[in-house]
Amino acid sequence: MRMTKKLAVITGGIALTGGLLAGGTGTAGAAPAAPQAASDCPAGWFCVWAGQNYTGHMQKVAGTNANLTQYSVFQNFQSWYNHGRSCDYKWFSETNYNGTSAVLARGSMGTSSTHYRQNSNKWVNCV
Repeated sequence: MRMTKKLAVITGGIALTGGLLAGGTGTAGAAPAAPQAASDCPAGWFCVWAGQNYTGHMQKVAGTNANLTQYSVFQNFQSWYNHGRSCDYKWFSETNYNGTSAVLARGSMGTSSTHYRQNSNKWVNCV
């Protein structure tokens, strides 16, 4: 099973709460090198960490992004958190919103020994 498909399977059983920032032009950022908790993800962002249990380098996105390949952690991460305000996060395995996709509900988070990648994203199901 491909890494991106495994993420969809794992996130299917995660508890759903919270919210996410919607739309607009895509933005992404890198946090300090070693955040140690999911709470390090600012409100309104989707964050990924290089390591398990929200450790290692963190990168975050808000808005819609047709190409996440320029952000190294999105190409090889083990932890994620949708710490948004009002939307679910839809990721795609390819750039320009193509390939395999899945939706991560507001407030969903997870950590795994498996490494994942995402190449584009949109915000969906906004309330």
